[in-house]
Amino acid sequence: MAKRFATACAVLMLLAAPSIGSAQLSSPDDDIVDRVVAIVGDSVVLQSQLQEEVQRLMLTEGITTPPVGPELDQLMKEVLDQWINRVLILREAGRDSLIRVDDTLVEERVTQQVESTMQQVGGQPALQQALASEGLTLAEYRDMFRVQIRDEQTQQMFLQLRLRDAPDIEISEDDMLATFQAARGNLEQRPKMITFDQVVIRPLPSSASRDSARAKGEGVLAKLQAGEDFAELATAYSDDPGSGALGGDLGWFRRGRMVKEFEDAAFALLDGQVSGLVESQFGFHIIKIERSRPGERRGRHILLTPEMTEGDMQATRDTAVAVAALATAGHSMKDLVTRYADPDAPDSLTVQLDQVASLPPGYDVIGRALTGDVLGPIEYATGQGDFRLAIIKINVVREAGALIFDDVRGQLADQLQQQKKIAKLLDDLRANTYIEIRK
Repeated sequence: MAKRFATACAVLMLLAAPSIGSAQLSSPDDDIVDRVVAIVGDSVVLQSQLQEEVQRLMLTEGITTPPVGPELDQLMKEVLDQWINRVLILREAGRDSLIRVDDTLVEERVTQQVESTMQQVGGQPALQQALASEGLTLAEYRDMFRVQIRDEQTQQMFLQLRLRDAPDIEISEDDMLATFQAARGNLEQRPKMITFDQVVIRPLPSSASRDSARAKGEGVLAKLQAGEDFAELATAYSDDPGSGALGGDLGWFRRGRMVKEFEDAAFALLDGQVSGLVESQFGFHIIKIERSRPGERRGRHILLTPEMTEGDMQATRDTAVAVAALATAGHSMKDLVTRYADPDAPDSLTVQLDQVASLPPGYDVIGRALTGDVLGPIEYATGQGDFRLAIIKINVVREAGALIFDDVRGQLADQLQQQKKIAKLLDDLRANTYIEIRK
């Protein structure tokens, strides 16, 4: 099996080497078929397994195998150390009943990998011919990938479970700086970055429009009190495009999914009860709870939305012009956000120049702006077809260049924290497992 796996790795390297055989790792012990290089608990590590792992590194990570000597010895020592870690994790994972690999996902990945290899070598017949020349079938080749991918999935699930509740380990500034300096030469250039504050203004209906929607809602309530069917009334009267056609059906929902006013009313109702008119930023709701269970409700609602007139839209535009003038005059953007902004919209963003296109239409002007510029009002429609106006103040424009320590501080802290937790976990596993390394 070990020899056949080595052959499979070599087949994968057809595009990178003149022949299958040229990828094989040379060894001073060529006359030895195989030997045990380590014992980990009740498992053994074979020399052929380490050779296969080096072949994999040559393929996937561009590792160049050094000639026989100290460099090769060091490489094999590092590969052996990583292989022992792998065995330790797989042994421990095998004892954890919570770890169950998704066989469907494994098969999907096996198929993707085999199909990718077929494309590299020129199709299925070419791959089968290359495998047959080494006494290997396509089914056996798939089996090899299946074992490899299952092991990878098992290791990932084990680490996720064990590290999820692991206590944090202190990360020093010196550790982060040393890691940054070591990786500095390999870091990509930082793209142009733009940080800005914004006041996003949502148009509000006039008092007359709200009064009209409220009166309509009271009429619907009267029909419900007279015994008419809630679902039929929702289909006839609700302005909610998502649930109206479904008789107002919202399915099961938890807190945090709906606006606060809606949730407070919904979670105060008993099964079968209907609320009065509940006002939110979307209009007036009538809510019926059909079933309850801890932390969840299943219900329906009827939404009556106040009509937005052209006069309301113009009033919003006038407000936005006034807010832009205040921002230009130096008024605090934080205060303007508090007084005028839609609370659901972010009030500060940092974006890369190449991400500007993902912002609402009209935001492309920030790509040409300078620090301190006030832009807008920018008028745009949301994905739900609602109308918004934004006033933007550019805080910082950082031109493209080399990443500095502060750019990656958070990522470095997360990375080192993860590495230290894994190292401690492996140290604990090693301390509780018999390990013998044979020269």
